[in-house]
Order: sequence, then C-alpha cells, then structure tokens
Amino acid sequence: MHVAVVGAGALGAVYGVRLAVRARVGVTFVVRPSRVGEKAPIAIETVRGAKREAIEEPVRRDAAPPEADAILLAVRTEDLDALAAPLSTSEAPIVVLTPMLPKDWARMRAAWGDRVHAAMAGVVAYERRPEMQAATGTSTGKDAVVRYWTLAATKIDEPRGKNPSAGAVRELAASLSRAGLRTKLELGVHETNPATTVCLIPIGMAIAVAGDVSSLLADEQLIELTSRACREGVRLAHRIGAPEPWARLAPVFSAPWALRVWLGGLAKTSPEALFYAEEHFGRKLTAQHRIMIREMADLTRDRGLPHAAIDELARRLEALD
Repeated sequence: MHVAVVGAGALGAVYGVRLAVRARVGVTFVVRPSRVGEKAPIAIETVRGAKREAIEEPVRRDAAPPEADAILLAVRTEDLDALAAPLSTSEAPIVVLTPMLPKDWARMRAAWGDRVHAAMAGVVAYERRPEMQAATGTSTGKDAVVRYWTLAATKIDEPRGKNPSAGAVRELAASLSRAGLRTKLELGVHETNPATTVCLIPIGMAIAVAGDVSSLLADEQLIELTSRACREGVRLAHRIGAPEPWARLAPVFSAPWALRVWLGGLAKTSPEALFYAEEHFGRKLTAQHRIMIREMADLTRDRGLPHAAIDELARRLEALD
C-alpha cells in the first residue's frame, strides 16, 4: 500500500512514520512547494517510554502521487481551501483527520464527493525543537522530534454501499492497526468528531485568549466565560451529532472549580502536557479557533440555541493580534 500524508506537521508525522516503519507502507509527505527540497529526517518519539522512530530519507512532494492508494489529510482548517492542486493528481480516497464542522464537511464533500471520509485521530502530538526542551522538562537532544501521546483508537467513517473507496479505506485502517495505531471503522464519524469537538474546544480557545494556562486561571471572568461556552457547546453537540460519552461531561470538566483543579495540576504532574496545551491551543491554532468559533456561533443561531458565551469568546479571539 502507498499512502500520501497531506500535511507534514506533528500529527501527519506520527501517522506517516508509524505506517512506514511498523507497517512497511510506502509513504509520501505532501508539503508546501517551498519544503519539497528538504532532506531532514522525520522523527517521532512517544512521550511514555520515549521510543524513537524515524524515516531517515522521507519523500516530500507538492502533490499526492498518482499511485497513492489512500490520502491521509492532516492540515488545519484554514488550509482546506488550498487543497485543490495537491489533491487533483490522485483519485485515491481522502481520509480527513482535521476536525470538520458541518460547513467544512459539506465543502469537502462538494469538492471530492464519496472520496472523502471523516476520521477522528486518537493521537495528540507536537514538534519539540531543541530550544523547547527546558519548557517541556524532557531530555536534551540536538534535533527536532515530534513527541506524541496515543490516547484512543483512531476512527474512520465506514464506507457505505458500493463506495469505490471501500477497499482502500479498509486496507488503510488495517495498516494503521498493524502500525500500532488501533483503528476502527464506524458509521457517523463525520458527525461524532465535530459534536465531540464543540463540547470542549472552548477551553483551548480560552487558553489562546489568555496566552497561557496560568493567565487563564488568574482571570475569573474568562474562566466563567469558558465554562458557559462549553455548556453552550454541549447543547450544540447534540444537534449536530452524537458526541463521545466522555465529552458529554464537558459541563463538569469546564466548571470553574474543575478547571482550576485539573489545569492547575498539569504544571505539577506533567509539564510537557501543560506545554503542549499552551503551544498547540494557545499559539498554533489561533486561526483555526477563529474559523471554528464563527461556525459554532452560526450553528447555534440557526438552531435557536443559546450563544452569548460563544459570541463573546469569538469577539475575544478576533481581538487577538
């Protein structure tokens, strides 16, 4: 099997390296044209156990190769509009790891039809560069490496009926499982993923607004706003899909006292997890947050749901430099 990984960021690196190293799958990383000539290896490392694996000579191209059997899409929401050229060179099914709210899902389906299959990643990852090591509390190393946690099974929308993508999607799921990234095919992942996301993403958005976790915890008004936005997000979730059972507890996780307990505890129990939360949600995803919160606001209005906290969080995200 040959898999094209579109987006060679942290998440794409984990899936691509594990497929290549453990499942012996051919992998091409589809990157921006300016990165095609890069020769650096792509290395990943588990947080638990620090097992390091790498593709020493990764193949980087600016478009999916025609021989690809499947495409794994791991780009941010704001990059979805730039996919026409890199995806036009292949007819392979497209498995989307990016959380897509209904408008984004409809846009992808309109462009690529039955080739598109939603997925829900079971991995969280970040790129640790040498200058980050003091902040993360991890051991010294000279090169960048993607550090990751495997939290759950990866889920992919099960192809329906006589979908011509069915065979390749099933083979991809089997390859991912052989690579140690347990993967399941389920119906309705394109609804479960966004429904789960809107329950808790206001917490990540609030970290972006505050700048870091300690600043969030020191801001009584922002903590209360976060809690209210999560409650609105849960109500929205049940109108757009079936969130994961644990996500339905978001009103408990996001209560002001609970945020202080578990976010405050990260600094003591896992400096690296704290750094990940601040780096990923607080600095890296600001543009995606703005897109997602606007769509959340539109969805709540369309469905006649409360949205005052979501609106205020959107305003505060727009005000960021």
